[in-house]
Formats: sequence, C-alpha cells, structure tokens
Amino acid sequence: MPIIVTPETNIPLPFDTTPQELKSFRDKAHAYFVTVEELVKKGLDPIVTDTDKSIAHQAFATSKLPAPKAITPGAILNLEAMLTDWDQEVMDVSRRLRNYVTNKLISETVDPDPKVRLKSLELLGRVATVGLFSERIDITVTHRTINDIENELKKTLELFNGDVVDVTPHEPVKSLATLDVAAEIGEVDSGQHTAS
Repeated sequence: MPIIVTPETNIPLPFDTTPQELKSFRDKAHAYFVTVEELVKKGLDPIVTDTDKSIAHQAFATSKLPAPKAITPGAILNLEAMLTDWDQEVMDVSRRLRNYVTNKLISETVDPDPKVRLKSLELLGRVATVGLFSERIDITVTHRTINDIENELKKTLELFNGDVVDVTPHEPVKSLATLDVAAEIGEVDSGQHTAS
C-alpha cells in the first residue's frame, strides 16, 4: 500500500530574517564582544550565569539583540561563543559537502558510459582548487613612471639604430595668435600673379 504525502504550504519558515539582517546581527554581536573584551583587559571579570545563558539563547534564536542596558557582559560572552560555534559548524558542513560531491564525482569517472565519465571529469576540472576549465581572464596592470618608459624605449631603439639621439626642438613652438603669417610665408608681390 503506497503512502501518500501531502505537504502543507502554510507553515512559515522557522526564521524570518534576511541574510543582510543576519550579517548585521552578527556584526553587532561581535562589536559587543569586542567591547567586553576590552573591559576584561582593564580588569572586568564577567561571570556567565544561567540568566546570561538564557538571554544569549533568546538572542541567538531570534537573531535580535536585547537593548544595550538589558544585555550583560556574561550574556555577550555566551552569545559570541554560540555564534562562533555556529560559524564553525556551517564551515564544517560546507567542507564536508564539498568533499562528498568531489568523492562522488571521482567514483563516477570509472563509469562504463563515456558520457558520464566525461561529464564527471569536466565537473572535477571545474573544482576551484583544480581550476582546469575556469573561464577566468587575469589582467595585470603595471603602473610605471615616465622615466621608466623612456629608458625602455631608448633601449629598444638602440637595438634597431645603434645610437639614440635625444631630439629637442630648437625653437619654441609659437602659438597661432603670435604667428606672423606674412613673415613665415614671405612677402608675395601682387604684381607677379596674373589672372589666367
């Protein structure tokens, strides 16, 4: 006899926070922790009580920090420990999942079907640590001074011509406003030209 499963669609998710809100919560909690850490360096000796643990668990579950006056140093220390454990667990799950997928792809490389073998090898090649099929283009921009460029150009020109002569203009460049066109061209005698 088959079992028929009908999912309920009206059940809300266990949390209603966005990734940005979670990051903001994590950043604020860590800022509180850094403050408590500085106070510990100055002689504060916080003790984590059951009430502190309760406050920390409530903040962790709701992703909302209590008002600054309502949260104690002990609650902040406990919350930071919980969040650090959570971060480590998320990283560990990600690492384990990556290893699992990689191992499954490796086992598929000996499949009798060549299409499956080729696809698994292609996916293995795309793994970030392998990077065989990455479609990334590396562009390196090197900033150099004008003197470095001139020296390199002189060395290149020496290979082709032997001696490099630094050419500097003999006369300063004149602007059009100060240029005497008649003097530059020379006087033209109007009598020499005849209409044809």
